[in-house]
Parts: sequence; structure tokens; C-alpha cells
Amino acid sequence: MPPITLNRRRFLGCSAAASLALSQGRVGEANGDKGPVRLAVIGLGTRGTTLLRTLLELPQAQVIAVCDSETRHRERAIGIVERAKATRVAGLERPEQVLEREDIDGVVVALPCDLHAPVYCGALKAGKHVYAEKPLALTVDECRAVQAEAERTPELIFHIGFQRRSNPRYREGVELIRQGDLGKLIFGSAAWVSSNGPMNGHDDWLARRARSGDWMVEQAVHVWDVFHWIAGGPPVRAFGQGNRELFTGLQPTRDVTDHYSVQLFWASGFHVSFLHSWVAPADDRFTGVTLQVMGEGGGFDFGSGALTFRDKARARQTLQPGAQPDTRFALQAFVDAIQAESPVAPPLSLVEARDATLTGLLVRKAVDERRIVTMEEICAEVSSA
Repeated sequence: MPPITLNRRRFLGCSAAASLALSQGRVGEANGDKGPVRLAVIGLGTRGTTLLRTLLELPQAQVIAVCDSETRHRERAIGIVERAKATRVAGLERPEQVLEREDIDGVVVALPCDLHAPVYCGALKAGKHVYAEKPLALTVDECRAVQAEAERTPELIFHIGFQRRSNPRYREGVELIRQGDLGKLIFGSAAWVSSNGPMNGHDDWLARRARSGDWMVEQAVHVWDVFHWIAGGPPVRAFGQGNRELFTGLQPTRDVTDHYSVQLFWASGFHVSFLHSWVAPADDRFTGVTLQVMGEGGGFDFGSGALTFRDKARARQTLQPGAQPDTRFALQAFVDAIQAESPVAPPLSLVEARDATLTGLLVRKAVDERRIVTMEEICAEVSSA
């Protein structure tokens, strides 16, 4: 068999995969013989249940309690653990009941967004490691409060659930973009379009801006974070428009923006177009989640991993093809960081998580007022509040 030749692209792919494995604990020897990390899952709706099922796949994680105010959610979660591990865990009603237990090392939290900041701060004060679902909070003041609490407890691990930061395709794609493989960045486009509206959440929390922050803050923070990651920071201004009355016939009190589009601009000249909608027809030609970036030298599609150059002599490449279990990678990184002998950098910083909330507020104001809004305006509002 002839020797394997590694060109630059193949080398980058292999090294990125290797660094991900090492940093996120996919090499079994990295954690030695340490005992399992004892965890509780707080919030057991759709996302919380996914996190629970994923934790049960990690050999270093031991779920010893589940918590939700809804009895049927707790019982469902207890049953999931019992079937997977042949053990019955504690089912608790309130986060405070979790935080007062000394046999819990850390918490994985998937609650409605208005509860994020108080529960995250409470968990840190109680000495628990925290895996925090995005967004970090609903206001910048809340983000600052969480950040301040985390800074007071540097011995605790605090990860925010932007799982794309743990996705090998996103990690490798962003690395290549930032090192100039596409040339100067020109444009980015993304869409999050579904026919499944109205999306409500348990007790209709997703239908209430006061609880969710609206879709720009609750869901689109994933998109803002990826473009921040690519561009090296948040945009300087945005313009958008949308519709908050599409489902009022079904839900008169609903006040979230179920369809909007926005343009975001960076000081470098890079700009992004984003469409977010729950009212598309049930047809794959209209629905889906996409994210692409184009530069002077080519483009990258994060959904497929396709890297295509303007120079036709350069063959199109595919980075990390196929589905990536990024939630598993993100939770693995959290557990490994708890067990690590020395500090391990999180997939993203609290400042970056805060900036995603800031951009959500920027987009929300631009869509509400149907005008160009600058990040300076948002920061000034925060400073004067």
C-alpha cells in the first residue's frame, strides 16, 4: 500500500479533529480513573429531555436528580433514566431543591429564558458547575450579573449551550475562513424557516416576549454567535422588519415576531442577511436551516461543509460531512472540563455569549422600529438603564 499523502486541507481536517478529541475528552485516557461527575438536569421540556438523553450516553456523567415544576415532565425523565441505567433518580420540583444538595457536582439547565439569570447565579452561589442553555440571559444587565458571579467563582466550570462551537464542521470551517482561505469576507446569509408555527413551548412561554426575549434572542442567538465568531465580533448596525400578528387569531395575547428578516453590517464591510419565519408552507423548498459565507475567493456552506473556490482549478472540498452530534460534543466538553487537572478554555467566553444577547436586542429593536439601529444605541440604552 502506498504511503498516505497529507495535503494542506487534509492535514487541517485531521488536526482539527484531533484537537477537538483532545479538548473535548474523546480520548479515553484524558480523564484517568476519576469518578463520574454527579449531575442534575433542571428543566425537562423538549431541549432538557434531549440534554438528559445525551448525558446518559456519557460514561463520565452520572445523572442523580431531575427537576421540573411539571409532574409529568419529572416522571417522564425519571423513566428515561430508569430505562437507561436501571436506577431511579430523585425527581425534584424546584431548582432550590437541587442546589441545596451536597451530592450534586453540577447542573445542566434548560429553563425558559426569563429564569436563566437567577438560576445560573443561584447555581454558582451554591458551588455547582453549570451547563447553561442559551441565551445567557434576556438583558445585558442580567448577562453582567451572571458574568460577575462566574468571576467570583473561577473554580467552577460555566459553559453556555452554543453547541455549534463544539461542532467539528463549524470549528474547522471558521478556522479556515478566519485564516483567509476565502479571501476578504463579503457576505453571509442564513435562514431558520419552518412551517411548524405557532411554536409555543410549555405554558406558552415561547409565545411571550417577556419570557423568551422573542425569537431574535431565544433562538437566533445561535446565528449571531456564528457570525460573531467568523467576523471577530458583533455587528455595528442592523435594519429589519417583521410581523408579530400572524397568529393572533389563534392566540390573541401572543406578542413574538413569528416572521422577520434583517440585514446586519460590520465595520469591515462584511454584511449578513437573515430570514427567520414560522409561517412557511410545508415544503422542503421553502423550509430549512442554512448558513453560508462568501468571500472574494470563494464560499463555505456550514450545513453541508462544502468549500467552493472561485478559482475553478481548485477542487471543491467537503469538511466534516454528515450529521455531527454537537450537543454530545458540547456536554462532553463540560464534563471533561470539570474533571480536568488544569483549567480548560470553554467553547466560548461569557463575553461572547453576552454579545449574542446584545445582537439579539439590536435586531429586535431594528425589527420593531423598522429602521437602522446601531450597536452604539443599544450600548447607550444599557449604560443609562
